[in-house]
Amino acid sequence: MKFPLTLFLLSLPFLPSTIAQTYKASFTKYGQGDQNGSPNCNTATAACGFYSYPGYNAAVSQNLFGVGPGAGAGPACGSCWQLTPNTDSSGNTIRGAKSIVVKVNNLCPAQGNPLCAQNGMAGANQYGANVNFDTCIDDGASAALFGSSGVGLAVGTATK
Repeated sequence: MKFPLTLFLLSLPFLPSTIAQTYKASFTKYGQGDQNGSPNCNTATAACGFYSYPGYNAAVSQNLFGVGPGAGAGPACGSCWQLTPNTDSSGNTIRGAKSIVVKVNNLCPAQGNPLCAQNGMAGANQYGANVNFDTCIDDGASAALFGSSGVGLAVGTATK
């Protein structure tokens, strides 16, 4: 009887990993026409070298992206995340916001950007979030996420 159990235990390392990663996240928006003068975020010139169409894109904080500015595509490139906003920046429940799925295609650099300057994955920004997703205005991700809520910064969860 020990033989089948041994085979089972030996096969465990070869099973695909299906454990979801979930982080407390802040959500913002960027792209052509934003208050920071950002370029169009729905282009292949983003840090990962691609954009998704159809689909939604987002830049992620440097701690999740995995490399800094100028270092090319980080390990997070191409990963898909379900973003669920719960509260606005003041902690009020958001009405009219919806969960969406985005593909990571860009970096939100830490330097000069406190929202994206978490110290490692256990660190937090000023809203208590471990990661920040900067949703793309130009592909409709921001409009889909924030809906008719009237907010431009939210806090909730991000699940891979």
